[in-house]
Amino acid sequence: MTRHLLAVLLAVWLPCASVRAAAQACPPARVGVSDLGYSSYLDGTVMRGSNIDMLTEIQKRSGCPLAIRWYPRSRLYAMFFNRSLEMTGASLRSEERDRYGTWLPYTYTRFELVLMGKDAASFRSLEDFVDRGTARLNITRGVFYSAATQRQLDRLEQRGRLEYVSDFGVVFRKIKAGRAEGTLAPATIHLLNQRQFGLYGKMSATPVAESPRMMVGLYVSNQVPPHVLQRYADALRSIVADGTMETFYERYLGAEIAHRLTADGTRALLAALPPPR
Repeated sequence: MTRHLLAVLLAVWLPCASVRAAAQACPPARVGVSDLGYSSYLDGTVMRGSNIDMLTEIQKRSGCPLAIRWYPRSRLYAMFFNRSLEMTGASLRSEERDRYGTWLPYTYTRFELVLMGKDAASFRSLEDFVDRGTARLNITRGVFYSAATQRQLDRLEQRGRLEYVSDFGVVFRKIKAGRAEGTLAPATIHLLNQRQFGLYGKMSATPVAESPRMMVGLYVSNQVPPHVLQRYADALRSIVADGTMETFYERYLGAEIAHRLTADGTRALLAALPPPR
């Protein structure tokens, strides 16, 4: 075989081998998302929201295919824990979830007390609402709350003023039907549901002391190889750093709320991600 022919064969074979290696190095990942308002929602049969946009952008920037599927919130983490999913959508961090995967933060959220009428701002905290209020709340199963928030929710449940339901659609249907008077939810969730159920302008919302601003991220299963995890993390880092994530939030929530979430910049988010390689 001449040197020229060998060079030609290598030129043809090496790119093909690289493509095959790349495909093997980054297999399709199963991603679970659920009803989380403007973060992820169903528009007919189409999934939309800032979380969906972010996952689509990760797929584009990492070159790793993501198969995004819709699940009830209460079922999503059970599937993640039993290794039926490689990734979850928008998630708060918890010790239990950390045992099953790596958390990659990309934005912030904050739970607000949302009530029918204009009374929400009259309560200084969730504890104050439990002590002085009379309204009944509905909240969803499978949502992680701070320890301080959960203590007050437990007190509210003991007083017969709290019910857990399957998703936020159920929450707002019951509020509209008069079977509940409020909920605890971030703006990404309650704003969409207020608009969908004709309650916008009829409800009020206020931050509560027990629920400070928290980072939101996605969980990548421990079964995902480290080099693939790094590709996800590098893609997510670039999405946060160049302002794309904030643009996604502006699209759904408006500039004022989006800017409020990242008023002090993205340095803490970037520091919490694995370092780039």
